[in-house]
Amino acid sequence: MSQSKTFSEKNFDVIVPGQLWSVAHELRMIPWVYLPARMVVVRLDDASLALHSPVPITDAMAAQIKALGTVKVIIAPNNYHHLYLKKVVARYPEAEVWAAPGLPDKRKDMVLTNFFGETASPSWADRLKPLFLAGAPKMDETAFVHSATRSLIVTDSFFNLGSQSRGWLSPIIFRLTGAWKKPGQSKIWRSIVKDKAAMRASTERLLAEDFDRIIMAHGDIIETGGHAAYRKAAAWVLDGKA
Repeated sequence: MSQSKTFSEKNFDVIVPGQLWSVAHELRMIPWVYLPARMVVVRLDDASLALHSPVPITDAMAAQIKALGTVKVIIAPNNYHHLYLKKVVARYPEAEVWAAPGLPDKRKDMVLTNFFGETASPSWADRLKPLFLAGAPKMDETAFVHSATRSLIVTDSFFNLGSQSRGWLSPIIFRLTGAWKKPGQSKIWRSIVKDKAAMRASTERLLAEDFDRIIMAHGDIIETGGHAAYRKAAAWVLDGKA
């Protein structure tokens, strides 16, 4: 399993030329604990763009994105990755916004009309296939498969923290959650899964997809071997292994 870091000082990096890009951000969780975060820019079939898990977009970043194409879709993939959604929507008011089903309760300041779920079928699903992870209603996360590049795009269901994490307390906190210097699902993720049968079915559906790369919101991208890494991480729900 090989890994590739896609964060850089300029915050904007190529994952797959002409297809996928990474925009880096950093969240200060508590003093001395910083969580690296990533927005993924995806080129759709009509050459327009989708923004997955919005981060703050500066004018300089917006210019880089504009050079790639027109932003058509903005994706808030779970109930927690919405902090910068309103500002990004304001920057791209013509974009179609898709959100986690629980977000209206959190974002009463926004009008949201398109929601992910087990039956959601956006017009762009052939290019970027949504896979709703049922059984964790607090999170309501949707993963995505970008078939053209055999990439799985996830948010909080899979971490790979280590080299990018700043702050002396970060290693201690992330190690306690089981998300430090190893690809996998954190103890927090496991704790919010309330219906293991539903999550097992969702995970089996996800693993039936053809992907090799995993692009996560938090941590180093896994360039190859991602399918096996996800299966190993999800063993606890697939077959009861801890």
